[in-house]
Amino acid sequence: MSRSGLLPESTVLIACPACSLVQRTTDCSAREFEFCRRCRTPLVHCAGRSLDVAFACSAATLILLIGSLFEPFLTTSALGATRTSILPSSVTDLWRLGRPLLCVVVFLFVLLFPLVRFAALTAVLGGIRTRRRPRWLSVAFRIANSLETWAMLDVFLLGSVVAYVRLDASILVTAGSGALCFAGAAVLSLVARATLDERQVWQLIAPQVVAKEPGPCIECTSCHLLVAARREGHLCPRCDAPLRRRLPHSLLRSMAMLVAAVLLYLPANLLPIATIPIGLKPIAYTVWGGIIDLFKARMIGLALLVFCASFTIPVLKIAALCWCTASSALGSTRHLIGKTRAYRWVEEIGRWSMVDPFAIACFAPVMHFNALIDGRAEAAATPFAAVVIFTTLAVKFFDPRRMWDRAVGPA
Repeated sequence: MSRSGLLPESTVLIACPACSLVQRTTDCSAREFEFCRRCRTPLVHCAGRSLDVAFACSAATLILLIGSLFEPFLTTSALGATRTSILPSSVTDLWRLGRPLLCVVVFLFVLLFPLVRFAALTAVLGGIRTRRRPRWLSVAFRIANSLETWAMLDVFLLGSVVAYVRLDASILVTAGSGALCFAGAAVLSLVARATLDERQVWQLIAPQVVAKEPGPCIECTSCHLLVAARREGHLCPRCDAPLRRRLPHSLLRSMAMLVAAVLLYLPANLLPIATIPIGLKPIAYTVWGGIIDLFKARMIGLALLVFCASFTIPVLKIAALCWCTASSALGSTRHLIGKTRAYRWVEEIGRWSMVDPFAIACFAPVMHFNALIDGRAEAAATPFAAVVIFTTLAVKFFDPRRMWDRAVGPA
């Protein structure tokens, strides 16, 4: 350790976010991958990481996203008439059709949260690049990270592809310059996420300092800073987030969200989710009915995609969360590594279940021609989106470290 009290560049102290084990790990120049010694959660992943690339992609995403708001998104033609939408049309059309909750979901996840996330991320990476460290830098980066799950540009892009392919089988559909800008923004957002090293950014904002007096420590769940356990209840000195040894009431809140998701799952799958004109005849489809119709239309790839996103992922996500919450409630110490891996899997892919509601929001503004050629969201669209949101909140509220506390005690 240097005289300044900072960790050597070759080693860093890390508390595993899944099992709370504090361990010393090497930096990116030594190894590309490193896993927790107890639960096998990835701790260091350095392959392909570059703050310069992340900054460029984040700035380009922000510019393209702003451009996509004002340019034509989709254009449909039928019976000599045309309908053209822009990206905000998805919000206004859902409001006009009496789906206010789904309207708010699309507005937040597709318009507001992505703009805030990439504006904050661009400002943070730009400040680091110019060697400026204003006080607001850490708060901006914490906000950008907290919106990572909820900024769903990539999911909306997949929903747009589903809508385009499905409609193109019946009427003429053209993607406009707004759709191309949005597609570029969505792809670059994935590149920015893949190349961003969050721990490196936090180290550049404020390095981890080794405590002078050895003793128990806790990890800030926002910036991963290790501080003395006696500071629990105070604000993190690096990002101003509240310091807690464990998330308060995590099990109860997670189970409440899970119960709400299970209750809404039945109406989300039994009621029609959308009306789509097929062969000049508007037909209302449930989630399962839409999958069967895609198979009948020989759109096998699209049918498998919708089946996985709208049926398989929600079922497996609810099952995995039930397994983890029940284990934590009962104090089970079996299969902890498997439960931890299931939790990480749910946390990563759960957001992709929003494909169906986003596909509806994409095609609805350009499908109002007459009584025969009309497309709109139906009753199941709102509860289906609510199932995705509640299960995602259940993941956010659940603290996997509590599963390990019963087996090995707090680390």
